[in-house]
Amino acid sequence: MLSDKNANLKYMKIYNWGKTIIISGVLKYGAKFPSENVLTRKFGFSRETVRGALEYLEDEGLIERVRGSGTYVSYKMEETSKKKVGLILSYFSDYFFPRLYDGIKSIMDEENIQIELAITKNNLNEEANYLKKFLNMNISGIIVEGTKSSFPNPNVKLYEGLAKRNIPIIFIHNHYSNMDFDSIEMSDAKCSYELTKLLLENGHRKICGIFKYDDIQGIERYRGFMECMTEHDIIINDDYIRWYSTKDFDFKFSKSSLNSFYKRTKNCTAMIVYNDEIAYKYAEFLGTKSEKFLKNFSMVSFDDAVLGDRDFKIISGVHPKEKLGRMAARNIIRMLKDKDWISNNYSYRFPVSISGGNSVKIIEE
Repeated sequence: MLSDKNANLKYMKIYNWGKTIIISGVLKYGAKFPSENVLTRKFGFSRETVRGALEYLEDEGLIERVRGSGTYVSYKMEETSKKKVGLILSYFSDYFFPRLYDGIKSIMDEENIQIELAITKNNLNEEANYLKKFLNMNISGIIVEGTKSSFPNPNVKLYEGLAKRNIPIIFIHNHYSNMDFDSIEMSDAKCSYELTKLLLENGHRKICGIFKYDDIQGIERYRGFMECMTEHDIIINDDYIRWYSTKDFDFKFSKSSLNSFYKRTKNCTAMIVYNDEIAYKYAEFLGTKSEKFLKNFSMVSFDDAVLGDRDFKIISGVHPKEKLGRMAARNIIRMLKDKDWISNNYSYRFPVSISGGNSVKIIEE
């Protein structure tokens, strides 16, 4: 096992991600594990760092590397008679999923409860399939990250069916407008308001933005930006806003598409971005256009995730990650013991917290 003193080393990010997606069942026994090349691109670390992480995963019996074929999951999950709680997530991103999952699992382990994990890849059909599966198995409760949460959800009857069987449901990160289940979330709109206010306080008036439109977080983050700008009597130029969804991600962030957006926003001095992954991606693109432009350009974002080795640290709205996971787990356990869980309030909004960084510059008006 790796010692605690090594917890901040680069390879630990890859090791923790790999271990989590294996132990949680995202990748099952015999599944192909991402290659060194894929992991190098994904995390932005050197091949040597990636290789070190893989060696630790192999030493723990989690993966097996087969010469000339690739790397495979060698860990088998044990069958258990423990009480089960379903966990539905849309993605398992490199910087987000392990910390959230660890928070949930730490509480579930204390209560001797097993997690039944489902990944929808933001697909409503997949969500429906997992809900049907949970209806037909001995699930005690469900923690859900909504799929395409900015839209009314078509799987209402499946959720109602679970509730009628007295299976508690709580949402994390988001919620559906056409359902009345409790949720635990960031204060997305308030956080966006504060990030926008920070840019305004540093003299920025021409601010562009990138927001995701198929989840409620993206809509709320745009709302906070919009409210702050209008309260300061600043008109939002629609050409300065780029919207994207899960399905059109590759197109919207292709080189030609980014070039088009860059041409429309060259007069802007700052940008607010849906999350850090997109923010760093766009910062890298700006660096290829003009190092001088990037040096004088300000950016703020969400999630507080430092990806790879970077001197440029984006000021970001802090996502609670493990804390959110722990609270979701504690609340679903409380709901399991509450016969009137559907009438009581288990919702929570985390207060706004902004990370430090060097991505906001003062400009003269």
